[in-house]
Amino acid sequence: MAVGTWFATEFDEPAAPRGLPALFASGADSEVLVADRMARGVAILGRVQGVSGAVVLKVRTGGRAVRVRVDLHVDGASQTAWSRVAAPTRGVRELPRLVMVRAQGTDRVAALIRRQHGRLRMVEAHAWVEFDLGAEEIGADELLIVEVAEATLPAWASPSLSALAAVGVRINQVEVTALDDVDPPGTSGRVTGQAAQHTGLASAGGLVGARGRGEGPARTGFVVVNADATSVRCRLRVTTASVAPSAIRDPRRAWMRRGKAQTVLKAVRVAQRGAGYALFEASPFTGPPRPEQLRVRAANLVDGGDCRVAVTTDDAETLDVVVTRTTPGPVLIGVDEPDATAMRRRVCEVVCRVVELEWS
Repeated sequence: MAVGTWFATEFDEPAAPRGLPALFASGADSEVLVADRMARGVAILGRVQGVSGAVVLKVRTGGRAVRVRVDLHVDGASQTAWSRVAAPTRGVRELPRLVMVRAQGTDRVAALIRRQHGRLRMVEAHAWVEFDLGAEEIGADELLIVEVAEATLPAWASPSLSALAAVGVRINQVEVTALDDVDPPGTSGRVTGQAAQHTGLASAGGLVGARGRGEGPARTGFVVVNADATSVRCRLRVTTASVAPSAIRDPRRAWMRRGKAQTVLKAVRVAQRGAGYALFEASPFTGPPRPEQLRVRAANLVDGGDCRVAVTTDDAETLDVVVTRTTPGPVLIGVDEPDATAMRRRVCEVVCRVVELEWS
C-alpha cells in the first residue's frame, strides 16, 4: 500500500502532482499536502513551530533521480517564536542555529544559520542546501517529505550553538529538478566560499539579501561542510567580531505586551547593540588571534563522532583545515580560542569566513 493512501478520506479528491521542474513556494498550494508542526505561509512554504517540522509535497518524478534545493531563512519572527518555546533566561545571547535537513526520513545535509548583528538591527540570514534523491526514493505515491530538525551535536560544540535550533526557522521554498537537467555531482572539485554556500556545499552562518545571495561579514566560528567526500580542505580566514546581543525574551506579563512597552524594549535592544559595537571598537582586547592560539575540531553530524583534522597556516589570518572522515554525512568544523581572557570573551568572539572549499 502506498504511503499516500494513509492520509485520504472518502471526501477527499486526490491532489494532482506537480511535474518537474517543480518549485514549491507557498504553503497554500494544493500540492503541499501536509504541514507537520509547521505554520503554513502564503509567500513561503511555512515556519517550524516545534523541535522539528516537515512538509509533504506531491511531485511526479517519472522514475528519475532528482536534486532537491531548499531555502532556509531566519528572521526576527524566527527569534520571537524561539523565545516563546525556549524561554531564555536574562542575559542569554542569540547563538548560531545548526539544523539538519532530512528527506524521506533520512539525514541529508545540515545548515548553520545566524543573523548578522548590525549597529541598529539584526539582519536576516538565508541558508541554501541541496541533496540528491535516487529514482527509487520517491515511490509510486509521489510524496516528497522534507523535514527540518536538530542535528546531533558533539559535546564541545553544544554550549556555543542554540538549543531547539529548528524552532521558528522558515522554509521559503523547495525546488525539485531532474538530475539529468543539472550538473552531475562530482567526486572532487574546488569552489570559492560564497559559491559553496550558495550551492549548499558549505554553510558558515548564512547569506544575506532579499534572495540570500550576498555573503556579508563573518559571524560565527563554525562551518558546516556538506560535500560528499572522504577528504575535505576548507580554507578559512579567521578574525574577531563583537559578541551577539542578548536573545529576545518573550514578555511574561500582559502589560509588557502593550505597544508602548514593546517600543521601549526595542529602543533598549538598539541601545545595547550600539553599546556593544562601541565597546568592541574601543577595547584593546579585540585584536585578531594568532594561529597558534586557535583550536580547530571537527565532528560528523550524523553520529556525533570526531573527525581527523590537520591544520596548516600560510599567514596570520588564514587556516587550511583538512578533514578526513570514514563515514558519510555533513561535518561540523569549529574554531575557538581556548586561552582567551574573560574580558576578551565579553567583548569579542572568534569568527571565520570560508575562502575556498576543495573536496576529493
